[in-house]
Amino acid sequence: MKAVSFNGMSDSKRFTTAIQESTEAIVRITAAAICGSDLHFYLGTTSGVRKCSQKP
Repeated sequence: MKAVSFNGMSDSKRFTTAIQESTEAIVRITAAAICGSDLHFYLGTTSGVRKCSQKP
């Protein structure tokens, strides 16, 4: 399964992973889009957003 992670301003990673938990599922995506407002987070142009120091 392919995945993308957002790691910070202009930093995203595409990787391949496998199901690790019995509660996970693979879904087929046939179309996707990104909203223009999402690009503000990617480019770092959103004011008042700080990097979280806590790990999930």
